[in-house]
Amino acid sequence: MTDEQDETDQPPPHDMQAEKAVLGGMLLSSRAIDEVEQILRGPEDFYSGTHATVFSDILSLYATGARVDPISLTAHMRTTGNLVRIGGPAHLHALVQAVPTSANAQYYAEIVRDCATRAGLGVAADELKAQSRDASQTPAEILDSAMGTLQNLAVGSTEEMTLHASDHFLKLVEHLENPDSDPILPTPWPELDKVVRIRAGQLVIVGARPGGGKSLYGSNLAAHAALHHNIPTVIFSMEMSGEMVESRIAADQAKVSLTVMETKSLTDGDWARLANHAQVIGQAPLIIDDTSRLTLGRLRARLRWMESTFNRPVGLVVIDYIQQVQCDPAWGKQRWEQLGTLSRELKIMAGEFKVPVLALTQLNRGPEQRTDKKPTMGDLRESGSFENDADIVMLLHREPVIPASGMSEAKVRTGEVDVIVAKNRQGQNEVAVPLAFQGRFARLSHMGS
Repeated sequence: MTDEQDETDQPPPHDMQAEKAVLGGMLLSSRAIDEVEQILRGPEDFYSGTHATVFSDILSLYATGARVDPISLTAHMRTTGNLVRIGGPAHLHALVQAVPTSANAQYYAEIVRDCATRAGLGVAADELKAQSRDASQTPAEILDSAMGTLQNLAVGSTEEMTLHASDHFLKLVEHLENPDSDPILPTPWPELDKVVRIRAGQLVIVGARPGGGKSLYGSNLAAHAALHHNIPTVIFSMEMSGEMVESRIAADQAKVSLTVMETKSLTDGDWARLANHAQVIGQAPLIIDDTSRLTLGRLRARLRWMESTFNRPVGLVVIDYIQQVQCDPAWGKQRWEQLGTLSRELKIMAGEFKVPVLALTQLNRGPEQRTDKKPTMGDLRESGSFENDADIVMLLHREPVIPASGMSEAKVRTGEVDVIVAKNRQGQNEVAVPLAFQGRFARLSHMGS
């Protein structure tokens, strides 16, 4: 028998005594239930299926507000049909007898979680080995899947928590005394900065109708952060190639017309400005990922790669645009269900990586049916979860003017776009900030510049 066969025949890491001690402690004390629930991800952390069933029923009974002990749990498990499956009331009493006190439940839970994580790593390694031989998947897809699995294993690991109000107050005072402890992402638009303050951990939604300027908003903000403030920034562009995104950044930063670059009719002055821009962008921590099939796993993997590449956290994520991100079919059969889960996952990711995530989105045709044509949060396309999950929602609107005498249709207010702050958890709402729309240079500028 080979060493590989020996390893295959061995059970995954587990500690049956620790599992019994965890459940016994939970049956002795509600405090132990709270402590254990903070450590374990769920029933899947138990090696024993019987123990996993007991754990699930303890939590379901505890959620009703009832007292949890062997007697009440016995009655509860009769109603769920699980009592016979685990061996009857005698098994529950045996769990209590297996542990003298509930004081060490947290310690035993950490052992169970450690074993579960090690077992999960083994499964992930086996899956990765099998996938590496699957010619139907590209290496990038295999890596995305592996990174996602490892990320799921990491979620829920024990970390220090701040819960008491006094602890949060001390953090508030620290932020007030030290502005650098709560950095605000600078934007190119001073008037907008007075209304909206973008912070790490926020999900920011920017919506517009097709051609409304949302891609310009994203590329302008990304270039400003990376080129002018040395903030590690990534643009995920699923509609435009990296070269097209860079052409917009070059037009904005080097002041070279997009039309001139498109027709290749550059003057000596244009080439000189592009040369200066090349030196700046060559040193800027700006990444443009134009993967057409962007998944959440690849997005997370890219952020981890950037952290190791730049030796510091990512400072801004721009997604252009959210409807183009590949959703997991397990998130739901309906498109709105999938996008709702994606929205929540992006919010979680923003907090996990402590980075502002700017997600661009299309608006539906609702504004076209109104007299004033102004968009609202209800116009966010395909999912109402965007407005619920977002910390900030901004809608771009090009204001029509009253038609002149003899004209049948309204004209768009030339060269201007309003940024309507529809939601702002930490500031003013329903405020419109006008910006200059300079399409020639792929730029949104503050008025008067």
